[in-house]
Amino acid sequence: MLERHPDLRVYVTHSGWPMLEEMLALMEEHSQVYVDVAGINWSLPREVFHQHLRELVEAGFVDRIMFGSCQMLWPDAIELSIEAIESAPFLTKEQKRKIFYGNAARFLRLEQELIEGHHRR
Repeated sequence: MLERHPDLRVYVTHSGWPMLEEMLALMEEHSQVYVDVAGINWSLPREVFHQHLRELVEAGFVDRIMFGSCQMLWPDAIELSIEAIESAPFLTKEQKRKIFYGNAARFLRLEQELIEGHHRR
């Protein structure tokens, strides 16, 4: 499907957890594949989540990782999800900004003025 439709943008929830190797291979082969870290950023032990995230980043995919919380019934999940990204010692401020909204804005093709305007606020 991805080869037949190269303009199709796809994102994989939970960044393919627990199939990291397969996810890395898919992302390497198809530049239109993004991932989100929803759910795993608060449900996994922090060190396990950080290792998973670090491997995605070190593989060169920080520009295709999107924030999410998978919060449907438990409001505390949003705060935990944010903290999981904020507390990642290996991420720079710019990488965190990309994960929190820059990558999703690009994936959703939001207007550049909106992206830059939001960043300035």
